[in-house]
Amino acid sequence: MTKHLALLSLLLASLLMAGCESMSPTECKVADWGRVGHADGTRGESERRIADYTEDCGKVGVVPNAQLYRYGWDQGIVNFCTAANGWREGLQGNSGKASVCQGQAGYASFVRYLEAGLQVNNTQAQMQRNARESERLQKRLEESKNDEEKKNIRNDLRHIDREQFRLRNQLTQQQMLAP
Repeated sequence: MTKHLALLSLLLASLLMAGCESMSPTECKVADWGRVGHADGTRGESERRIADYTEDCGKVGVVPNAQLYRYGWDQGIVNFCTAANGWREGLQGNSGKASVCQGQAGYASFVRYLEAGLQVNNTQAQMQRNARESERLQKRLEESKNDEEKKNIRNDLRHIDREQFRLRNQLTQQQMLAP
């Protein structure tokens, strides 16, 4: 039993360490650094990702071509720094991607739509919190034996319903800002 546990621990540790690698040794040896940079730029990865490749690929004696990588990244980041991607990142709550677009031609548009998408994300999150609170209060109402408590819970539920109505209208307005 102990052997199996040790083997399982070793397997899990190697999987975790493999998850930390930016690129496998085989990928390092055959990488087209211009394409790698382009793909990273298109995904909105920082150009500093080359440092991860340099560290990981250096373990197998491969030195990434930073100049080709940067050239590819410069081409790819243009594909990422768009209004549509800003909106998508905002809807997902990813506010950290704005910095990779700083200095790019699409920066202003990307940030404007990122912020608009973040507002939608925040409104949706508030609506979800309200829905959970409404469910919690509904259960309390069903379990309550006290008339005064029931009255207070119903008032709280009405307040949440009004807030949800307001948020639905706000969400409709926010979604009209989509690119």
